[in-house]
Amino acid sequence: MEVWTIHVSTVGSDDRDAVKKLISDPRHELYEPHISPDGKWIVFEAFKNDPPVESSIYVTSSAGGPVTRISERDHWDDKPRWSPDGKIIYYVSGSEGIFNVWGVAFDAASGKPTGKPFRVTSFDSPGLAVGDNISDVEFSLVHDKFVLTMEDRASSIWVLDNVGR
Repeated sequence: MEVWTIHVSTVGSDDRDAVKKLISDPRHELYEPHISPDGKWIVFEAFKNDPPVESSIYVTSSAGGPVTRISERDHWDDKPRWSPDGKIIYYVSGSEGIFNVWGVAFDAASGKPTGKPFRVTSFDSPGLAVGDNISDVEFSLVHDKFVLTMEDRASSIWVLDNVGR
């Protein structure tokens, strides 16, 4: 999988210059590309299914070029999204054994994260949580609203007395 840009004003035309491949990596499948609010950067998820399996967040210039890793290795990171001002990249991470939303400050001038990732949500019980099937999880972020798909998990233990009587 690759990430391409297509200039909307030329859709339907035969202008080959209107289409440009930005990101390609034969070792990874690329998902969830999102353009920054200023249009200068693209954040995306890169997934590698060969051992060791990994899913990490990266950013690159919207003009193409080298990629910069945003998230750490050794756990599943997915669903990158820009804050409305482009100063924070949010993503879902299983870094503590259960999925939560994390963020990292982003410097648009250098194209690099600044500081350490920080935890945004605190789902740490088996009740209300981000779903384990990450492909079903989505979230959206605008101004002061954050919408996240969740699961409400519940279970019961039943004891049957006098079984077999």
